[in-house]
Amino acid sequence: MLPMPPSAFVRLRPPPRAHGLAILAVRVGAGLLLALSPAVLSASGTQVGFKDAFATARGNAFVATADNPSAIYYNPAGLTQLQGQEISATAYVVDLKADYRSAATGVTVSMNREDKLIPQVYYAWAPKDSHWALGVGFYAPFGFSTDWPVNSGFRTFATKNEETYYTLNPVVAWRVSDSLSLGGGLTFNRLKVDLRRGIGLMPGDEFRFNADGNDVGFNLGLRWQPAEQHAFGLSYQHHTSFDVSGTATSAPYSPSEAASTQFVFPEVLIAGYSYRPTPQWNLEADIDWTNWSRLNTIVISKPSGPLPVPFNWTSSCFYELGVTRYLNDGWQVSAGYTLSGNSVPDAMWNPAVPDVNRSFWCAGVGYARDPLRFMLTLQYATAPTRNIHSGVINPLSGETADGSYSTSIDTVALSLDYRF
Repeated sequence: MLPMPPSAFVRLRPPPRAHGLAILAVRVGAGLLLALSPAVLSASGTQVGFKDAFATARGNAFVATADNPSAIYYNPAGLTQLQGQEISATAYVVDLKADYRSAATGVTVSMNREDKLIPQVYYAWAPKDSHWALGVGFYAPFGFSTDWPVNSGFRTFATKNEETYYTLNPVVAWRVSDSLSLGGGLTFNRLKVDLRRGIGLMPGDEFRFNADGNDVGFNLGLRWQPAEQHAFGLSYQHHTSFDVSGTATSAPYSPSEAASTQFVFPEVLIAGYSYRPTPQWNLEADIDWTNWSRLNTIVISKPSGPLPVPFNWTSSCFYELGVTRYLNDGWQVSAGYTLSGNSVPDAMWNPAVPDVNRSFWCAGVGYARDPLRFMLTLQYATAPTRNIHSGVINPLSGETADGSYSTSIDTVALSLDYRF
């Protein structure tokens, strides 16, 4: 069997190391949400960086602000700013568009489009006059879903591919002093992959790898506010490795067989600074670094023989800027910009993961009057056309994925919060 092309797979973590109720909870929760919504490629590599409508409206510059329940992901130390109990739910709807123009024939094809819903839920409890706070979040840190038509000209590189990753993240935060808070928790993670490509011996043949697994990791956060106008935030999400198992199928040549491999997802480090010249304004700048260099070559183990899959991705960053203006009567408006770096070198290109440098333009409006708050955000991502001239050719089909790729992303995010 031919090796899968470079990027037909993505990062993941190992499985059954987690225990009892935690893994049962993440299996049940993820099962319900996975049925609803395969995660969607929206950032560097397969990172889904946007977790909350308010943070998204600010270009995702939120690690130093971190003043709502989504701080569980962005910076758990920020939970000490809250009082009482608060639950937040976010719907993040993504529409990824991609067009390919063949370098050999000049023919243009478009990726099959389908809106994807990525739900996120957070709960926080900070007892009044206490130095500690608790929280739990359920969100998607990584994932992608791409579906190229069979007449793309590169069927043997990629057809329909999905990676769905959800995390259950309980955290605790502690106010060490009036200016310094720390936080952290465990992450219980569930991964499912369904990866496909043509083989190239005859029309309609297909290789498919379908597998899932679990893993446990952790995240940490620090927030320091030495003065009312200035705040600094730092958060860290540990890398993870999934030992996934499932089946590999080469249709119509052979039946399904047991298959397994290990996927590695990168650690993420976010640092930011928030400046509040007056109580009505909040400006923030962040850098979000993702260590995709951990993703090298994976090997799919199966009875018919191992299948190496090279990735060799590189680390990348989000550069994030955001501003919020708090208005009268509970209203607020925010705007932001995110520059997302590409993690896939030209030599390792695969249309299953059409990664490019992207500019995310964001704006949102919100309203808060206890016990309810909402935030509605619109986001549009532009990217330069990426021209690929790798020279990689499938020896059976003669196909190549070389050519030009144009992509754009439209998203809508809605968050609803309830305090009690």
